[in-house]
Amino acid sequence: MTDIKASAINSRRAFEFGANGRRFLRIVDSKRIEIATQSICAMLGMTDLRGKSFLDIGSGSGLLSFAALRLEARVHSFDYDPQSVACALDLRSRYGDGGEPWTIEQESILDDEYLSRLGTFDIVYSWGVLHHTGHMMRALENAARRVATDGTLFVAIYNDQGWASR
Repeated sequence: MTDIKASAINSRRAFEFGANGRRFLRIVDSKRIEIATQSICAMLGMTDLRGKSFLDIGSGSGLLSFAALRLEARVHSFDYDPQSVACALDLRSRYGDGGEPWTIEQESILDDEYLSRLGTFDIVYSWGVLHHTGHMMRALENAARRVATDGTLFVAIYNDQGWASR
């Protein structure tokens, strides 16, 4: 195992993201899905994602991936945490019809071999994930490499400044 992957594993043990996603899925309903769908439209300044490819890095519960799917994107989601992957699969099975263009995998943004097989996407999305890898700049660079020409990279990085952030 590479040092980078070991670092990612150790940083992910600090908080059980998948367990958090599982608790969140208990309250997901059609209203929350609609709110997530509207938030993607607002964030991207689009009314739909018809014909677009959407990569969700660190997909967690899968809610934003599902929202992108509802907006008619071809969606590819991955998360390092197996419980998070299970959450996304559960969400898809509960609300999907089985024929969705939505791939869900357990992978790492730090795995260059995996990423090279993905190709590029019209929209690359990662919310509150890349800084948890232990190699934030590398994760950000890897995410940026997945963006197609004229595509969009949409990320959120939490920046805890100690007392000032509180």
